Amino acid sequence: MPIFQLLSLPPSHYCEKARWALQRCALPFKETMHFPGFHLLFVKKLGGGTSLPKLIITGHGEESQILHDSSDILAFIDNLIGQDNLKLYPSDKKDAVIEWEDLFDEVLGPSVRTWGYCYLLYHKGIYGLLTKGVSRPQKVFAFFFLPIIQRAIFKGLGCAKKDAKEIKFGKIISVFEKVNEALADGRPFICGDTFTAADLTFAALGGPAVLPKGYGSPALPTIEKCPKEMAEKIQQLREMPAGKHIMSMYETQRLKAPV
Repeated sequence: MPIFQLLSLPPSHYCEKARWALQRCALPFKETMHFPGFHLLFVKKLGGGTSLPKLIITGHGEESQILHDSSDILAFIDNLIGQDNLKLYPSDKKDAVIEWEDLFDEVLGPSVRTWGYCYLLYHKGIYGLLTKGVSRPQKVFAFFFLPIIQRAIFKGLGCAKKDAKEIKFGKIISVFEKVNEALADGRPFICGDTFTAADLTFAALGGPAVLPKGYGSPALPTIEKCPKEMAEKIQQLREMPAGKHIMSMYETQRLKAPV
């Protein structure tokens, strides 16, 4: 029986995407969370870049397999689902699903990440958000090195650039509007009548901008603990059809296991 280990960062919505797929497929797995920066000690030796999530698959007497990307993890898991009507990439919609997934991965995910950090990286409580679920040694590391990590993240994600919050929020809105258009005909899911990787990816990567109940990461604040301006933007997104879709996906699909 293969053993699955998910390496993740507490605040990462890409890790939530992988986590959701694993739980949906009812695969038993162990998740190991790392403090941003400290994770480099663990992932450099694995190859495939330093980003997380990574899924390590080991078996008795077999060479380990490592998946380095959330989309690769979803594709791997989808191959384990036998019924086509339950697949994340159903054969008759696969191209459309992947096109949506790419949009969310390449535009929505990075925009939400930078936008959120612009507000929260120096907000009270950030130490707790970044260290939820990590080991005690990493919490000690974070206590002493948090200012360095904050500066690195703030600069690395472009949070210091002029109008960064406004530009990234504009990109979030543009993606939400595309989803609004797709849902305008009354369909229950982005690609039609079935839940797919498009819905999962949109809900996971857009989740930190909406803060739905049931989000799989422990490292998100409640809307009441967000800065006032951020909370107002979150409420704006919640009221859009796309925002309501995210809330609905968490309510009806997040812990649904089809197999």
